[in-house]
Amino acid sequence: MADQAPDSERPVRRRRFDPERRDRIARAAIAVIGERGVEGLTHRAVAEAADVPIAGTTYHYKDKEDLLAAALEICVAEYAATMAAIPQTNPGMSIGEVIDLTAKALVDCFGPQRTVTTVQLELYVAAIRRPGLRPIADRFTEATRTLYAHYTDPGTATLLADTAQGITLRGMATTVPPTEDQIRALLTRCLP
Repeated sequence: MADQAPDSERPVRRRRFDPERRDRIARAAIAVIGERGVEGLTHRAVAEAADVPIAGTTYHYKDKEDLLAAALEICVAEYAATMAAIPQTNPGMSIGEVIDLTAKALVDCFGPQRTVTTVQLELYVAAIRRPGLRPIADRFTEATRTLYAHYTDPGTATLLADTAQGITLRGMATTVPPTEDQIRALLTRCLP
């Protein structure tokens, strides 16, 4: 005890100002889910990925459910922004052109965007057993439905959104995902 400096001589530990920490932790949760899946998500893994002490993750997100919700919120917000930008930048697009765009995007989901799509689907499917995530997951579907509703009637927009989700899930979970032409043909069958 005699070796310790008196309180007046000890350096004062200041809390590091880190306004980005909460977002960085949530994005680290997405990275962990991408590597390990939802079941591999832990505060320890997220703290390591975010380069923060584990106390930082538990301070901002009390449990795994909070981490999942934060990750899903980010995924939904980014997806919804992408979907909302399509009619804003292409107001004169026809429903056939939107279907072409969807077919191309889904093929990318099975290839270069596979990791992002895997994380989105894992979080979406997590809502099956976690009712608290369902309102957030509903926004995924709503973003797609809203996109199609700019170009067709509400019923057809819902059918197209549901069909696109089914194609995405099947394409991700099969050894041979559908081609762009196959996707286009399936989506076109939804039109009145």
